Amino acid sequence: MSFLRLLSSEWLKTKRTAIRLMMIITPISYSLLMVWYFSHYHTIMFLETKIYEAFFEVMTVSLPIIISLLTGLMAYQEEKAGSFMNILTGPVSKMKSYIGKLTLLIFLAGADILLATLLMLLGMKYVLKVAPIHEHVFLQGAALSIVGSLFLFSLHLFISFAFGMGASIAVGSGGFLIAALLGATSLGDHIWMYVPWTWAVRLSQLPLLSMPEIKQALGELLLHSYSLSLREGTAYALLSFLIATVIGSIWFQRWEGNKPHE
Repeated sequence: MSFLRLLSSEWLKTKRTAIRLMMIITPISYSLLMVWYFSHYHTIMFLETKIYEAFFEVMTVSLPIIISLLTGLMAYQEEKAGSFMNILTGPVSKMKSYIGKLTLLIFLAGADILLATLLMLLGMKYVLKVAPIHEHVFLQGAALSIVGSLFLFSLHLFISFAFGMGASIAVGSGGFLIAALLGATSLGDHIWMYVPWTWAVRLSQLPLLSMPEIKQALGELLLHSYSLSLREGTAYALLSFLIATVIGSIWFQRWEGNKPHE
């Protein structure tokens, strides 16, 4: 079976499930909520930077919970479809099935982040009347949000199949608190690069520094320091994702479908 057919098969499995509902409702409702909030915002100075900071901070802090729900629902759906028999006895190897599920989850989350960002940009242009808008900065923030959350997809996919949806949500809740405390505040300034739940929060904020007013205020030396942080943080995120994916696929290949309570 080709990889595209595998992805199509995994996508069909989400039909009439809460996964598709989440994928549709979450980005639309979130961007509408942010546009509504800033429509009542009376300070015009640095409005674009304030929107950027709030939009990506709230979204990336929430990603651990969202990812834990998505992966948990995917594992729960497979369990209810016949106690994982589709995976254990199907024509596709378990390793390919694992990679297919992981790829689909990342694609869906990435599409949602991109959709929410595009809707926010439209809201800024036609509702909030923000001008000029640095669209490329927002798109960079969306891309870095995805890169920073890659490791969490591998981690939660493993937890969901090994221990169940409850365990995945519990870890996601803890990750939410860590992201809020260490990612969105100064508490994590010196350790965020070593804490996976902070990567999406911190990386998504770095493109903000390329906005003209911020760039002028910080100066070239500090911008160079932030550029190094971007490269280092991205390297940690990608390397950890690669390692977690390899370990997860090997584990999944040997997995026998035992339920978490057995």
